[in-house]
Amino acid sequence: MWTDDDFQRVLDGVSRLGWLVLRRFSASYRPSDILAAFACLPRGEFDLLRRLHFALSEEASHFLAEHVPAFVRLTPTTTEHVVEDRRGMPRGRVDWLRTYAKRTQSAGDPTRFVTRPIERTSDSPAARLFAYLLSKISENADWLGKRKVPDFALTQIADGGVIARRNHAILRGRGVRTPSQLDGREVAPLRKSRRPDVISAVRLFDMYVHLVELANENLLRNLLKQRQMAPENLDDLFEVWTLLTLVELHLKEGWELTDAYLIGGEIGAKRPRFTLARGDVRTELFFQTVPAEMGKASAYKNIFEDYDIDVTMRRPDITVKISAPEGMQYLIVEVKRTRDQGYILDGVYKTLGYVADFRSIIGPNAPLALLIVWDGIKRKTSGFTDSPIHIATASEFEAMSLPY
Repeated sequence: MWTDDDFQRVLDGVSRLGWLVLRRFSASYRPSDILAAFACLPRGEFDLLRRLHFALSEEASHFLAEHVPAFVRLTPTTTEHVVEDRRGMPRGRVDWLRTYAKRTQSAGDPTRFVTRPIERTSDSPAARLFAYLLSKISENADWLGKRKVPDFALTQIADGGVIARRNHAILRGRGVRTPSQLDGREVAPLRKSRRPDVISAVRLFDMYVHLVELANENLLRNLLKQRQMAPENLDDLFEVWTLLTLVELHLKEGWELTDAYLIGGEIGAKRPRFTLARGDVRTELFFQTVPAEMGKASAYKNIFEDYDIDVTMRRPDITVKISAPEGMQYLIVEVKRTRDQGYILDGVYKTLGYVADFRSIIGPNAPLALLIVWDGIKRKTSGFTDSPIHIATASEFEAMSLPY
């Protein structure tokens, strides 16, 4: 079992290494794409989960139930200059340049004045923020209403949408405009407000931007910590950590990350793949799958086909393909989140099974496979040997040199 410290260590690694990849591919992938890949979710499911988290959050519920009614009861007002073109006694400060222009257009009418009186209005920055949030809550409710959402959640979301639309209409009736876009600079002055309802709106705005529109590293860490984005099976999380750590080991040794396939389709699991290069040597890292030519070389595929067994459920966790001028090298990496020697022994036999299955294509250089375990085993000899399988703990794996 993992301790809390163990779990935190893996979360830190996934977060840090995930953003290491993002920095190299910021032009190709948005932060939310990277999050989706490392949460092991198809993009559509990830978008659904983020929107659901926003709609069902305590922040959104308190905003609609407590702060919106308080704001509507005591909507702040502000003053603004309005341009008024009228005949008769001027009201407010006269804009003489515009007045002369208007008089010229109307045959020199001396009773015509263009003034800029000061009027009070409800269209304040705070009110526009509320209108913006209410419109987004309403839009989000409509979006979720067209997706497959649990009934209990759908009811809460629909009720929130009704409240948002009703109060949005009230604000619009008072002359409050709804911005199509709102950025941090416009919201910044409101962060100093002394009104709890306005501060709540600012916090919900930040949450909406970071969760639905952008996504960022802190969001990844927080949602993983809450187990909302982490794979339910922590073994999967350890496999993702191992994959990213393997990428980092290449970077430390001077390899350049040249490509990354992270975004899966709407159906099926993601299959991240990384390509790295150093000189005229190229390495490809396959996650939960194998290169096509390796699958065709399986020695046991006829056995699986005879009994209609889905071999995609039993692929190596990571497969490394090294392309060099002198030839190809394939390396299998199997991952076991355990410190129990009995399970480690099972992992050794499973890895040996992969080595035997793909014996016609992997190698020729040792090792043919790596078994990464969390802890519970110690090597008697230092460095790599001619053994076909090398076993390393998580700590050893982070510090190891690549065997090729």
